[in-house]
Amino acid sequence: MNDKHLDPELVDWLSGNQLERKQHDAMQLLTMSEDGWPHQAMISVGEIIAINPDTLRFALWPGTQTSMNMNRTGKATLIAVHEHRLLYVRLEISALPPLKEAIHPRDRYEAHVAGVRVDRAPYADITTGITFQLKDEVASISRWKETIAELRQ
Repeated sequence: MNDKHLDPELVDWLSGNQLERKQHDAMQLLTMSEDGWPHQAMISVGEIIAINPDTLRFALWPGTQTSMNMNRTGKATLIAVHEHRLLYVRLEISALPPLKEAIHPRDRYEAHVAGVRVDRAPYADITTGITFQLKDEVASISRWKETIAELRQ
């Protein structure tokens, strides 16, 4: 299945709400390095928000290889497992201006959804993607909530 928009379930999952319930969920953000190789980065639900079915925003640690790649190419692919589906979301990226009074300074990006490909196995359910355990849930989720609030601006 191919689409040009995020479906309502994915928009809800990436809404920035109920972070405590989603704290173990992670995705991959793929960019292209200068030497032509894919570069993989992990991204949590506290670093991404779906503004609407056509637009995502990201908050990445400053100066990362992923940020440099997105600044150079203007493209990325988000890979996620959600609701027994493997999703590949192609993104056209543009940098957002820094927030002068950011609680957690980040490289901020807005991404236009260029296409969504969904994989499902007819003979099996995809049960999980990348998951992790936070070392300090209270501090991490608090930081995520502040980061998501800043992405809404």
